[in-house]
Amino acid sequence: MKPTYEGFEAKKHSNFAQLPVPGAYVAEIQGVRLEPSYDNTRDMIVVMLEITEGEYAGQYHKVFEEQQSSFGKDVKYRGVLRLKPPIASDEPWVKNRFEGNIFCVQESNPGYRWDWDEKKLVGKKVGISVRKSLYTGNDGSDKETTEIVQFETVNDVRDGKCKVMKPRDSRKKTSETPSFTEVSGAIDVPF
Repeated sequence: MKPTYEGFEAKKHSNFAQLPVPGAYVAEIQGVRLEPSYDNTRDMIVVMLEITEGEYAGQYHKVFEEQQSSFGKDVKYRGVLRLKPPIASDEPWVKNRFEGNIFCVQESNPGYRWDWDEKKLVGKKVGISVRKSLYTGNDGSDKETTEIVQFETVNDVRDGKCKVMKPRDSRKKTSETPSFTEVSGAIDVPF
Protein backbone atom coordinates (compact mmCIF):
# COMPACT_ATOMS: atom_id res chain seq x y z
CA MET A 1 0.00 0.00 0.00
CA LYS A 2 1.23 3.47 -0.81
CA PRO A 3 1.00 6.20 1.84
CA THR A 4 -2.33 8.00 1.64
CA TYR A 5 -1.17 11.22 3.28
CA GLU A 6 1.99 12.99 4.40
CA GLY A 7 3.05 13.44 8.00
CA PHE A 8 2.06 10.02 9.32
CA GLU A 9 3.12 9.49 12.93
CA ALA A 10 2.00 6.54 15.06
CA LYS A 11 0.77 7.82 18.43
CA LYS A 12 -1.26 6.75 21.40
CA HIS A 13 -5.05 7.26 21.30
CA SER A 14 -6.33 10.29 23.15
CA ASN A 15 -8.08 9.68 26.44
CA PHE A 16 -10.81 12.30 26.29
CA ALA A 17 -12.25 13.83 29.41
CA GLN A 18 -15.59 12.25 30.23
CA LEU A 19 -18.91 14.03 30.32
CA PRO A 20 -20.63 14.26 33.72
CA VAL A 21 -22.24 11.11 35.05
CA PRO A 22 -26.00 11.11 35.70
CA GLY A 23 -26.88 13.27 38.67
CA ALA A 24 -27.33 16.93 39.60
CA TYR A 25 -24.73 19.69 39.37
CA VAL A 26 -24.39 23.40 40.08
CA ALA A 27 -23.79 25.26 36.83
CA GLU A 28 -23.65 28.73 35.33
CA ILE A 29 -25.41 29.90 32.19
CA GLN A 30 -22.60 30.87 29.81
CA GLY A 31 -24.65 31.99 26.81
CA VAL A 32 -28.06 31.90 25.15
CA ARG A 33 -29.39 32.07 21.63
CA LEU A 34 -32.74 31.63 19.94
CA GLU A 35 -33.32 29.00 17.27
CA PRO A 36 -36.50 27.77 15.58
CA SER A 37 -38.24 24.82 17.23
CA TYR A 38 -38.28 21.50 15.40
CA ASP A 39 -41.86 22.12 14.27
CA ASN A 40 -41.25 25.83 13.47
CA THR A 41 -44.03 26.98 15.82
CA ARG A 42 -41.82 29.15 18.04
CA ASP A 43 -38.30 30.14 18.99
CA MET A 44 -36.53 27.86 21.44
CA ILE A 45 -34.10 29.29 23.99
CA VAL A 46 -30.83 27.39 23.66
CA VAL A 47 -28.90 27.71 26.93
CA MET A 48 -25.16 26.98 27.09
CA LEU A 49 -24.09 25.79 30.54
CA GLU A 50 -20.92 24.93 32.41
CA ILE A 51 -20.63 23.05 35.67
CA THR A 52 -19.01 25.29 38.30
CA GLU A 53 -18.75 23.13 41.42
CA GLY A 54 -17.50 19.67 42.26
CA GLU A 55 -15.53 17.01 40.44
CA TYR A 56 -16.90 17.93 37.01
CA ALA A 57 -16.38 21.72 37.22
CA GLY A 58 -15.38 23.02 33.79
CA GLN A 59 -15.96 19.62 32.18
CA TYR A 60 -18.19 20.65 29.25
CA HIS A 61 -15.60 23.17 28.00
CA LYS A 62 -12.76 20.70 28.56
CA VAL A 63 -14.49 17.95 26.54
CA PHE A 64 -15.41 20.42 23.79
CA GLU A 65 -11.84 21.74 23.45
CA GLU A 66 -10.32 18.24 23.43
CA GLN A 67 -12.75 17.05 20.78
CA GLN A 68 -12.21 20.18 18.67
CA SER A 69 -8.44 19.69 18.72
CA SER A 70 -8.85 16.05 17.62
CA PHE A 71 -11.82 16.22 15.25
CA GLY A 72 -11.92 19.83 14.03
CA LYS A 73 -14.53 22.53 14.19
CA ASP A 74 -17.61 20.33 13.57
CA VAL A 75 -17.97 19.04 17.15
CA LYS A 76 -20.93 20.07 19.29
CA TYR A 77 -20.81 21.63 22.73
CA ARG A 78 -22.63 19.16 25.02
CA GLY A 79 -23.57 21.46 27.93
CA VAL A 80 -26.81 22.64 26.32
CA LEU A 81 -30.46 22.74 27.39
CA ARG A 82 -33.24 23.82 25.03
CA LEU A 83 -36.12 25.63 26.70
CA LYS A 84 -39.45 25.55 24.86
CA PRO A 85 -41.51 28.65 25.71
CA PRO A 86 -45.19 27.69 25.55
CA ILE A 87 -47.70 29.04 23.06
CA ALA A 88 -51.48 29.22 23.49
CA SER A 89 -52.20 25.89 21.79
CA ASP A 90 -49.73 23.86 23.90
CA GLU A 91 -50.74 21.21 26.41
CA PRO A 92 -50.56 22.35 30.07
CA TRP A 93 -47.48 20.21 30.73
CA VAL A 94 -45.45 22.32 28.26
CA LYS A 95 -46.31 25.46 30.24
CA ASN A 96 -45.58 23.70 33.55
CA ARG A 97 -42.18 22.46 32.34
CA PHE A 98 -41.11 25.91 31.13
CA GLU A 99 -42.34 27.62 34.30
CA GLY A 100 -40.57 25.01 36.45
CA ASN A 101 -37.26 25.63 34.70
CA ILE A 102 -37.61 29.41 35.07
CA PHE A 103 -38.60 28.99 38.74
CA CYS A 104 -35.29 27.17 39.36
CA VAL A 105 -33.31 30.05 37.82
CA GLN A 106 -35.22 32.61 39.91
CA GLU A 107 -34.82 30.60 43.14
CA SER A 108 -31.10 30.19 42.51
CA ASN A 109 -30.51 33.90 41.85
CA PRO A 110 -32.13 36.12 44.52
CA GLY A 111 -33.59 39.29 43.03
CA TYR A 112 -33.77 37.90 39.47
CA ARG A 113 -37.22 37.71 37.86
CA TRP A 114 -37.93 36.41 34.36
CA ASP A 115 -39.03 39.26 32.05
CA TRP A 116 -38.90 37.44 28.68
CA ASP A 117 -35.42 38.81 27.93
CA GLU A 118 -33.41 35.62 27.46
CA LYS A 119 -30.10 37.53 27.35
CA LYS A 120 -30.47 38.29 31.08
CA LEU A 121 -30.06 34.57 31.82
CA VAL A 122 -26.33 34.80 31.05
CA GLY A 123 -24.23 34.62 34.21
CA LYS A 124 -27.01 33.12 36.34
CA LYS A 125 -26.30 30.10 38.57
CA VAL A 126 -28.66 27.14 38.33
CA GLY A 127 -28.76 23.45 39.12
CA ILE A 128 -28.90 20.95 36.26
CA SER A 129 -30.13 17.35 36.11
CA VAL A 130 -28.05 15.10 33.87
CA ARG A 131 -29.20 11.67 32.72
CA LYS A 132 -27.80 8.87 30.60
CA SER A 133 -29.01 8.72 27.01
CA LEU A 134 -28.84 5.52 24.95
CA TYR A 135 -28.88 5.72 21.14
CA THR A 136 -27.95 3.84 17.99
CA GLY A 137 -24.76 5.04 16.31
CA ASN A 138 -24.33 5.51 12.55
CA ASP A 139 -22.63 2.12 12.44
CA GLY A 140 -25.69 0.44 14.01
CA SER A 141 -24.05 -0.18 17.38
CA ASP A 142 -25.51 0.82 20.75
CA LYS A 143 -23.95 3.98 22.21
CA GLU A 144 -24.45 6.08 25.31
CA THR A 145 -23.84 9.64 26.41
CA THR A 146 -25.26 12.04 28.96
CA GLU A 147 -27.66 14.93 28.44
CA ILE A 148 -28.96 17.84 30.47
CA VAL A 149 -32.68 17.33 31.07
CA GLN A 150 -33.90 20.21 33.22
CA PHE A 151 -32.96 22.90 35.70
CA GLU A 152 -32.96 22.37 39.46
CA THR A 153 -32.46 24.92 42.22
CA VAL A 154 -28.86 25.36 43.37
CA ASN A 155 -29.92 24.66 46.98
CA ASP A 156 -31.61 21.37 46.02
CA VAL A 157 -28.45 20.25 44.22
CA ARG A 158 -26.20 21.20 47.14
CA ASP A 159 -28.58 19.52 49.63
CA GLY A 160 -28.78 16.31 47.57
CA LYS A 161 -32.55 16.60 47.03
CA CYS A 162 -32.56 15.88 43.28
CA LYS A 163 -33.51 12.45 41.97
CA VAL A 164 -31.31 10.74 39.40
CA MET A 165 -33.45 10.52 36.28
CA LYS A 166 -34.04 7.30 34.37
CA PRO A 167 -32.02 6.91 31.17
CA ARG A 168 -33.61 7.92 27.88
CA ASP A 169 -33.53 5.04 25.44
CA SER A 170 -33.80 6.15 21.80
CA ARG A 171 -31.97 3.18 20.32
CA LYS A 172 -33.45 1.85 17.11
CA LYS A 173 -35.33 -1.36 17.71
CA THR A 174 -34.62 -4.13 15.27
CA SER A 175 -37.62 -6.11 14.18
CA GLU A 176 -36.80 -9.45 12.73
CA THR A 177 -39.24 -10.66 10.12
CA PRO A 178 -40.03 -14.35 10.57
CA SER A 179 -39.33 -16.61 7.62
CA PHE A 180 -42.18 -18.58 6.03
CA THR A 181 -41.13 -21.73 7.85
CA GLU A 182 -41.41 -19.97 11.23
CA VAL A 183 -45.02 -18.91 10.69
CA SER A 184 -47.49 -21.46 11.92
CA GLY A 185 -49.84 -22.77 9.24
CA ALA A 186 -47.70 -21.39 6.43
CA ILE A 187 -48.65 -22.46 2.94
CA ASP A 188 -46.29 -23.37 0.14
CA VAL A 189 -45.77 -20.15 -1.83
CA PRO A 190 -45.29 -20.83 -5.59
CA PHE A 191 -42.21 -18.79 -6.57
